[in-house]
Amino acid sequence: MIANKIQVARRAIMKSSYLVCLQGHDTSTDRGCFDYRDSNAVYDIEEKYGYSSEEMFHAGFYNTRPEQFFKYYKQEVLGHIGTPGKGALALAELERRGILKCIITREIFSLARRGGCENVVELHGSIFQNICSHCWKEYPMEYIIRAKGVPLCEKCHRPVRPQVCLVGEQVDNARVTRAAEKVEKADVLLLLGCTMNQKLVTTHLKYFDGNKVILINPEEHFSDIKADIVIHGKAEDILPRIVYGDRKDDERE
Repeated sequence: MIANKIQVARRAIMKSSYLVCLQGHDTSTDRGCFDYRDSNAVYDIEEKYGYSSEEMFHAGFYNTRPEQFFKYYKQEVLGHIGTPGKGALALAELERRGILKCIITREIFSLARRGGCENVVELHGSIFQNICSHCWKEYPMEYIIRAKGVPLCEKCHRPVRPQVCLVGEQVDNARVTRAAEKVEKADVLLLLGCTMNQKLVTTHLKYFDGNKVILINPEEHFSDIKADIVIHGKAEDILPRIVYGDRKDDERE
């Protein structure tokens, strides 16, 4: 059954002239990236820092308790940046073939870029981009990690701000606009590691006027019915079979 769905998805993707991918947060947590909303880590985080992860990953906390924010940010967020896997490599191959035109994601660990993709809209920014809040000098992630306490600009000694969207902040409007423009052009929309009811999808689906919505997600969800093709499984496992083929699938064709 799943092999048949993979064949159908493969045909739709390979015939696509403008494929756009919405990458849900499950694709990053599966690869070891930190998730401040992880309910399994609530007790440990509060025991360690005296605050919940959601409190510390908030813009208000950054502004009022920068020392504590950066202790948490360096140890937890930058301590668990994950690694790109087979799914990211498969997306990069689709981009190389000229099929995949854009990836839109809310994750901040740049998995798609690190996996080889170039056309990525990172709605919530990236941990790899850090800028002085005064003179706009740019710094790599390693500079944040090495800094004692609050990382300060070498030039003007003002705080260096990670370019990630914290809780309570607005998403950059230019990125929102670019994402909407890409979805408007899409003839096939590929959804990974999310449900049809999650904000990443509902926000962008209203701009889509293409032919097919393909959903790849491990768990069944009542909203699955809104997609044209649904494959239950991890993108990490399914995408390579779609992109490179599967011997068993090929024998059926």
